[in-house]
Amino acid sequence: MSLAEQPRRTPSGTEIFAPRSAPREARVTTIFLIGKLLSRHGEALCRIRNLSSSGLMAEVHVPLAEDDAVQIELKAGDRLHGRVRWTRDGRMGVAFDRTIEVRTLLARAAARTDGQKLVRAPRFAVDCAVELGGDGRRRAGRLVNLSQGGARLEADFEPERDQLLTLAIPGLPERQVGVRWAHDGALGLAFVEPLAFEELGVWLVEQHRAA
Repeated sequence: MSLAEQPRRTPSGTEIFAPRSAPREARVTTIFLIGKLLSRHGEALCRIRNLSSSGLMAEVHVPLAEDDAVQIELKAGDRLHGRVRWTRDGRMGVAFDRTIEVRTLLARAAARTDGQKLVRAPRFAVDCAVELGGDGRRRAGRLVNLSQGGARLEADFEPERDQLLTLAIPGLPERQVGVRWAHDGALGLAFVEPLAFEELGVWLVEQHRAA
């Protein structure tokens, strides 16, 4: 039995996902790690809550079924391959195809970029029209990819680095962004206030349904 087979609760009421017969060394690590879920529903956002060498429990926004094949891509490019063992109330348990080294994987996932000293959030390829506001003007652009922390756009103007703009994405509240780079008709933007997990997760599902 993998850790993802059945949830259980500790005497204090905390829910964990490990087999009752698991040996002591097969520990479950409680984390809040954002990943990109790849399944029959395409790309989606997920948040890993519990992780061990043989499986995980994660929050998801897509309707998965038992035995669905899934992959979860983490910040450093690591991909966890497995199958869904159970789903309940927006959560899923996954048993890995092969065991992993938890400490090594978490160390890579926590590595920070040299430039911004930030952990880069998973990016999702999208394609929709957006509007940028600044200096009393509204300009059209095309959203190319999106993460909780920022966005990449195609646009016909090049604002100054670190300039503050407003970004209007259909289906999401308008928000303030800072320009990180602009080159050859493309813009890299960072959100002043990151997108919430629920906010981005639900939006991605709606975009997939509309495609």
